[in-house]
Amino acid sequence: MSRREFSKPTKREALRRSGGLCEAVGTMYGLNDGHRCNASLGYGVEFDHVILDANSKDNSLENCAAVCVKCHRWKTANHDNPKAAKTLRQQDDHRGVSKKPSRFPKAPAGYNPWTRRIEQ
Repeated sequence: MSRREFSKPTKREALRRSGGLCEAVGTMYGLNDGHRCNASLGYGVEFDHVILDANSKDNSLENCAAVCVKCHRWKTANHDNPKAAKTLRQQDDHRGVSKKPSRFPKAPAGYNPWTRRIEQ
């Protein structure tokens, strides 16, 4: 599954709407509830799917936020990645897909990796 990008016109309009200031608002971006970041986007702008693309498939202007790099990184690490992982787990559970087996089998009881022997 690949993430879809915003179109250039959508990015342009989101940047115009932002007034050159970060549009990140609230706890989803690591800020106090209801507070906006307002950092200058002159040092770098990223366009965030407010509602995860994996969940919404929405590339509209309403789901696009022009945010600073710091806010985007925080939201990705603390909100988006865990939510996407949960969505995938739920989809797997729904389809009856079991957890992928490990490439490395579990060592038998009493196995000593230093001597490579099973010790009693």
